Amino acid sequence: MIKKLLNRSILLLVFNFVLFSTAYSQNTYKFECVSVGNDGFVTLKIWNTKKGGNYKFEHACKDAIKAVLYSGVPYNKGCITQKPILQNQEEQAKFHKIEKKFFSRNGAWSTYTLTSQSEIAVSGNFGLKNWKAYQISVSKDLLRKFLEDNNIIKRLNDGF
Repeated sequence: MIKKLLNRSILLLVFNFVLFSTAYSQNTYKFECVSVGNDGFVTLKIWNTKKGGNYKFEHACKDAIKAVLYSGVPYNKGCITQKPILQNQEEQAKFHKIEKKFFSRNGAWSTYTLTSQSEIAVSGNFGLKNWKAYQISVSKDLLRKFLEDNNIIKRLNDGF
């Protein structure tokens, strides 16, 4: 009985490790805030630790939007901390239902990014390897309005 329980526990640990590894490997982008504008745009410098110099512009734009949606924007010079737009599991679950369509080739995602500059950055954390980094501006206000119009998040003035 103890041996069965031990085997199941080990199997469960291995299963959780594989799930965590898979989730982490799909989300290998890193970002930092460049600026937060009064016009509703937040500008991020974004790069992918796994793809390095093969990181594509389209993926950088999508990752920048995901950062604003799921992670928020941490404090940096010239940037105040921004909470994620999707602030709880219910909102994330609602967005997940439309996420594939939203990020598809002809999806709405491209209307929420404004500018980009690509550059090569050397990151001390990853050795002396060249990384392709982009500067992406995301319209946080328009993205929020889209989510409100699609009943994914509540309007800011609801409940007053």
